[in-house]
Amino acid sequence: MSEVLPFLNPAGAPVIHAQINGHDVGSFFSTFTTRTSVWDAKGFDFYRLDPVRTMSVTGTGGNYSTTIESLQIGHSVLKDMTALLVNERPPKTPDGLLLMMDLGWDILGQYHLLIDRYSQKIGIFTYDTAADCPDIGTLLKNPGPAIPLTSIDDESPQLNQMTALLDGHKVDMQINTSANRSIIQQWVARKMGISRRILAQDDEIRVGAGDVLLGHRHHFSTLQLGSHTLHDITLDVVPDAEFNILGMDVLKHFNVLINPMAGKLWLEDYVPPPGHVEEKALPWSPTHDRLSITHASEEKQAPPLPAGTP
Repeated sequence: MSEVLPFLNPAGAPVIHAQINGHDVGSFFSTFTTRTSVWDAKGFDFYRLDPVRTMSVTGTGGNYSTTIESLQIGHSVLKDMTALLVNERPPKTPDGLLLMMDLGWDILGQYHLLIDRYSQKIGIFTYDTAADCPDIGTLLKNPGPAIPLTSIDDESPQLNQMTALLDGHKVDMQINTSANRSIIQQWVARKMGISRRILAQDDEIRVGAGDVLLGHRHHFSTLQLGSHTLHDITLDVVPDAEFNILGMDVLKHFNVLINPMAGKLWLEDYVPPPGHVEEKALPWSPTHDRLSITHASEEKQAPPLPAGTP
């Protein structure tokens, strides 16, 4: 496979065009997604096959495997592939396209990925790794040193976890390009000295992934990713989250190059053009084949004004 695909949405977790069994759909993509997933939309007649025990940021659950007869991504076509069937109805983009797939590691783990913020496109491609070929990191002009990626545990083949420095504290985070927001486990925040009393002063948020978790949107001074440092950022601190997630609210600041097979990540600072106005992200985004929805922040309501106050 060698494809260059435009994003269908200007902000948030990127969506690309795909065809499932001849139907045009919108697809998210992420090397965090273990198995490519499809949502149970009317008219597609997906058959439930084997039960699959799954894990999301909210805990464990269950879905089924299914078969996609034909999946077309750009000019590339895959036949009779196994996918995870998520038992939920998919939402639509503003122009009516069903958002019903999350392209995962089972496919993307075989290729190199380049997310270019300037052209708003993703490249999915192979790259010659012969000794006389330049390092793939040279595809970016100024990426800095490669950031190593590791597995979340000793058994998983997915090399998708990086170690960041959050206000000077080491935090292992899962790279997830199909997540609108980044998530920090509350026990990690507690080790950093962020108490429940401090979090209670922050805006409340909801994270839905089958079950619903409540958390808070907290301000941090710095987030260092390799040689790159972001200042004055907000991340969602969630008490019972299973993972720390590095989502598109952070990754939107970079061009992103991933070599999943070798476990390497390169980031290059993205500088928006003059006069750029960031559009609102789609409020819905799958963050894992086992993770259903990450909602936007639900801001606290201002207290009612006294009677007679304008």
